[in-house]
Amino acid sequence: MIPAAIEPTAARLWLGRALLATLAATVLAHGGASTVELDFSALGFALLAVLAIAVPIAAPRLARLQALALLLLAALLAYVLWQTLPLGDSRFADPAWRVLVDLIPNASPRNAVSVAPGLTLAAAPALAGPFLAFAVALACCQSDREALRLWRGLAYLGAVYAGLAIAQEVLWPNQLALEPKRFYLGDLTGSFVNRNTAGTFFGVALLLNLALLFADLRTVHVAHLAQRRRKDGERRTALLIHLFAVLDCAAALSLTRSRGAVGATLIAILLATGAMAARRLTADRPRDDVFGRWRRPAVSLAAVAVVGSLFMLFAGRAEQRVQGLASEDGRWCAFGSTMAAIADHWPLGAGFGAFPDVFPAYRDAACAGIFGVWDHAHNFFLEGLLTLGAAFAAAAAIVYAALGAALVRGARTRHRLRFLPVAGLAALALVSLHGIVDFSLQIPGVAVYVAAALAPAVAVALGGDAKQAGVGVENRPT
Repeated sequence: MIPAAIEPTAARLWLGRALLATLAATVLAHGGASTVELDFSALGFALLAVLAIAVPIAAPRLARLQALALLLLAALLAYVLWQTLPLGDSRFADPAWRVLVDLIPNASPRNAVSVAPGLTLAAAPALAGPFLAFAVALACCQSDREALRLWRGLAYLGAVYAGLAIAQEVLWPNQLALEPKRFYLGDLTGSFVNRNTAGTFFGVALLLNLALLFADLRTVHVAHLAQRRRKDGERRTALLIHLFAVLDCAAALSLTRSRGAVGATLIAILLATGAMAARRLTADRPRDDVFGRWRRPAVSLAAVAVVGSLFMLFAGRAEQRVQGLASEDGRWCAFGSTMAAIADHWPLGAGFGAFPDVFPAYRDAACAGIFGVWDHAHNFFLEGLLTLGAAFAAAAAIVYAALGAALVRGARTRHRLRFLPVAGLAALALVSLHGIVDFSLQIPGVAVYVAAALAPAVAVALGGDAKQAGVGVENRPT
């Protein structure tokens, strides 16, 4: 429990600040892509999780969701550890170990489920990070106000990072943070190594800031925008700040030239825009005449058209890559090779994090080429099925069911803060769609940012339960 000298509200405030600092450090450290950076990042989230457990969650549904996240993580880590254990002559051991004995008679095979136990253990922190970040973020969102505060912090973190990435690309285009840039010269990657990873991050940050922009619109009377009243001036300032943040993230996303990220973000943003514009868009009272009845559908279509037009403008460079490189992309061939590997290692998997050691045996040089190293499958779901087997399918089903049910509930029942669960659903759709053609979610910096962003959306979605528990909730329709 929290000592009596520390107010629970203050404890959650400082826990949220520490979470944002840890997220920023992970993103800036090349997204935690290297082993050392990943270990330090996971250690930071583990320490925050210990503190978060000491912060009681009053809302039963949020408490159960946090417990589910931690229990699921414990089960997955236990399974990953089991994959590395020597099993003797057990039939569960991967056949690759028997092949090793045939090739080297005096070898001492480990006979484990994982074909590379060392890689599996080294990759375990990457599995833990998102679950820990989600659990910590839930502990910081005990009320609507706290959830909105964390959402703003994550949105501003994304916008500031996008601005810094653009400045670096303009002023020091050959630098990757503090190191010389070796890959993707001419494409904005920020501190990430891969442009697709950066594109996913900027896409999610764009959605977070777009949600804040819609929230600002709902407090503004169109007739008062030109007036110089102090209260309206403050609202106009907030509106302009969030508009600039949206454009900032959109520009950074465009400069990555990531086809998958631009396409997935476009779909997600159109869904979010249509859903958020379907309700009252501004603080003006609805009219009862024919125009008033058709106002919401018209506004929704107009908002979708405007956003779509802006995105087509920003996505021009990515479109050129789609036209010029679609037929040369070897990832489609690699998908077939990965599926063949899944079939040979089902249902136990080949070992979490062992993809680099497994894939070369199945790589088809006729279409995937012979150059370069595939560290990840360009498909989050296929890599999960290959490395964790049926355990990944079960865990993914639980995660999507729990998050989806909560966010859909919030999108249907919340009013003033409905934009949070709607944007959360859009972010989930974005990373899922892009995960089909790329490996952004396998990069810890993106995974923890997405997990932390989903927490306040879920907390608001389940806000009615918090109200019953006596926690401050603002759920008044407007």
